Amino acid sequence: MRFSKFMLIIMAVCVVFAAAGCGGPSTSGGDTSADPQGKVKLVFWSHQEDAIVNAYKKLVVKYQDAHPDVTIEYQTFPYDVYNQKLKASFSAKQPPDIAEFFGTWVPEYSKNNLLVEIPDSENVKKAYYDAPLGGYMRDNKLYGLPLEYNIENGGMLIHPQILKQQGFDQPPSTWAELVDYARKLTVREGDVVKVKGFDFVSSDNITFTFLSLILQQGASFWGEGGHVNFNTPEARTAMSALVSLVADDKVTDLTAFGGELDTSDHFFRGNSAMTYRGPWTISAGINNYKVSDFEYVPVPSFTDSPPVFAAESGWGLAVAKQSKQQEAALDFIQFISEKDNLEAWNTDTFTVPAKKEIAEDPAFQSSNPYMKTSLAVLPLGQWIGPVADRDHFFKQVNDNFQLMVSGQLSVEDGLANIEKAINDSQDQHK
Repeated sequence: MRFSKFMLIIMAVCVVFAAAGCGGPSTSGGDTSADPQGKVKLVFWSHQEDAIVNAYKKLVVKYQDAHPDVTIEYQTFPYDVYNQKLKASFSAKQPPDIAEFFGTWVPEYSKNNLLVEIPDSENVKKAYYDAPLGGYMRDNKLYGLPLEYNIENGGMLIHPQILKQQGFDQPPSTWAELVDYARKLTVREGDVVKVKGFDFVSSDNITFTFLSLILQQGASFWGEGGHVNFNTPEARTAMSALVSLVADDKVTDLTAFGGELDTSDHFFRGNSAMTYRGPWTISAGINNYKVSDFEYVPVPSFTDSPPVFAAESGWGLAVAKQSKQQEAALDFIQFISEKDNLEAWNTDTFTVPAKKEIAEDPAFQSSNPYMKTSLAVLPLGQWIGPVADRDHFFKQVNDNFQLMVSGQLSVEDGLANIEKAINDSQDQHK
């Protein structure tokens, strides 16, 4: 999930932005009564991340300037409490009029008829890529508008100078080359890896890489009845390749897994030559580490087929069915999703566009050169699918991956454990 430890600012209290200034959060998320001047009042919630909050603030002001009859009370909450805050507000039937959702969360709300359908969703969805839409769809209807393409695949950070020192003038163009590069770029002192040749060992990338290698073999990881199926030759081949990179080739290790720093932090500190991570990490390198001697380049396909991949639906906006001002709330999220406004939001937040016309806009591409690699592969992404419990899903893959790498489990047994644990969870959420 796209959260840099430098970009995600955890605060002790909620930040409230409104036309009248700052204040504490209202006691009722869904209080949409008119203010003393007779204006329509909308309550809008999002998670706290500096760039995202600032981008929303600009659009709130722009909307209110164009709609003087509307007042928007914008409230933000730390990410680590935001999901539970949303659930509690809907359970209490006091949700905000407009809520920011991570796409994976949306099906729980849409299936319980808690969100407003987007008007003319059949045509609206044509403007977006498939992967970011998936979580917002139910029964071929749209229950929110995605703002970003939450992509963790397709691109990796590299240090060109480190590659050149080993005689590599170009990034690897095949999976075999990637493995060969990684072996030669790894620097060890005894048993300690000082510079990782190819680091993919993060909580998100282990899972996303595993799934992409299955898809690139032309297979699926979904079975029937909302169950995953990892009892396939393609799943075994994919997991075996990843385990081998750590256990046999030793191009990375597990020493930093689960630590305070992200794999991208280690990269920008010079501790890896190539790191598989989403494009959102680029801004951390530029803004926080003040480095420019890196590139973001394509990751070769595992096969001769195109580098297809799975992606979650990222951040977007939806309107609560409980809202007394549904029409105004829908108008606001449609306003944010207009090309100029959403393009500004994507630029300010350094997020990959979910909307085709923005991603394909030469002006956007020119002003975001580091996104070139990601923008090129957006049509290859597909929605990850109906994951009932995102944290549980990824934890099972990560926990069993570590046991397979350490030799405590075979690949076959590890995949069987993952499949059973995830499918049990899927059944519990039906």
